Amino acid sequence: MSASKLLPRRLSFSKICDILVAYLNAGADKEYVGVSEVAGKSDVTLHNISRNNGFLKSWGFIEESDKEPGKYRLTSEAASFAAAYRINPNENSTKQLLRNILSKDETLVKFIERIKSEGMDRDAILIELPRVVGDLRADKVGLNAFLDLIAYAFQIEWLYTPVKPMRKVAAAETKIPKPLARRVERRLAPTPIAAVMPEPKANISINITISPDITPNMLKEYIKALFKAYDEYAREKAE
Repeated sequence: MSASKLLPRRLSFSKICDILVAYLNAGADKEYVGVSEVAGKSDVTLHNISRNNGFLKSWGFIEESDKEPGKYRLTSEAASFAAAYRINPNENSTKQLLRNILSKDETLVKFIERIKSEGMDRDAILIELPRVVGDLRADKVGLNAFLDLIAYAFQIEWLYTPVKPMRKVAAAETKIPKPLARRVERRLAPTPIAAVMPEPKANISINITISPDITPNMLKEYIKALFKAYDEYAREKAE
């Protein structure tokens, strides 16, 4: 394996795919784009994109412009994978597109064959990956991300979890008196909130599902509404 190969830097597998999809949306394999343009199409920070471009470039996902250093575009194969991943990440043909890119490295392919034949577990693989790839400065997060990436691409079933598509979070489930629950519902916006909050005065258990788009301010307003509704309910009970 070429010594120029790099492992991801403090980024998960799903975030790596997010960056590829962002490159697809920003310029695909047609236009060279800057990191700020990619960050504008992604939830990944500009800093994390910038420090992982070396990894993406070393494995043939992106290529840098000769005329404008610091600007990149997807390779045609990476663009095909990103487009398929955006539509259906769990489709076998999507995994095959990623496998085609990684399989260009014979050393990695041989290591994958060894993983499968020996039934290696994550701990054993993580110890060997830096040496196999040739990047001894890798961090643990990046190592796990690359292991998830190859487990996904080569369908090593005991090492990876199927990628779950984004879904809307269901309304919060509560175990509180119905009158109080109705008061809370009237005071809340329809947006679901996720948190586990201790009850202020009584023994109330609350199970709430968290949505990725919930902001701290929205959570704060929810908690305020919950306390206020409970106080009103407690006063009525006392009367």
